Amino acid sequence: MKILRAERCQEAVAWAKGIIGIEGLTGEVITVSLVDDQDEFLAVTVFSAYTGTNLDMHIAARPKSNWVSRSYFNAAFELPFVVLELPRITGLIRAENLRAQRFVTRLGFQYEGRMRKAFPDGGDLVLYGLLREEYLKHPWSDYETTRGTARNQKRLPCD
Repeated sequence: MKILRAERCQEAVAWAKGIIGIEGLTGEVITVSLVDDQDEFLAVTVFSAYTGTNLDMHIAARPKSNWVSRSYFNAAFELPFVVLELPRITGLIRAENLRAQRFVTRLGFQYEGRMRKAFPDGGDLVLYGLLREEYLKHPWSDYETTRGTARNQKRLPCD
C-alpha cells in the first residue's frame, strides 16, 4: 500500500464521489489517498472549503477493505493540523450514515450539530468537529514524527 498526498487528486475526488456521493465541494480541493499494490484506491480523504480556520473533510473507502492504519491517519491529518496549522476540521455526514458517524467518533471527532433538510432529497446532514489539540493528543497521533514533512505547502493544490 502507498499513501498519495495530492497526487491523482481529480481522479481521487471522482472516486470518492462515486463511493460516498459527496456533492457541492466548494473552494480549492485536495486529497490524501491510499492505494493498493495495483494502484487502485482503497481510501480517499477529500478536503474542501478552506477558510483559514477550517477545512471540511470527507472520507471514502473501498467497501470491505482493510485500510485504517496509523500511518494513513497521520497522513490525512497532517495537512490541516501540521502543514496549515488549522484549529479545526469539520466532518460532514448524511444523518442516516450511522456507520460513518461511529467511525469519526473513534477518530476523535465530536458531534456538533444537525442541518435539517440539507440535501436536495430532504435528508439531514450532521456535523462533527475535530480540534487540532484533540488530534495532537490522539493515541494514534505521530505529530512529532510527521512534523514538517510537507510544511512548505500552505495552499490546497488540487488542479
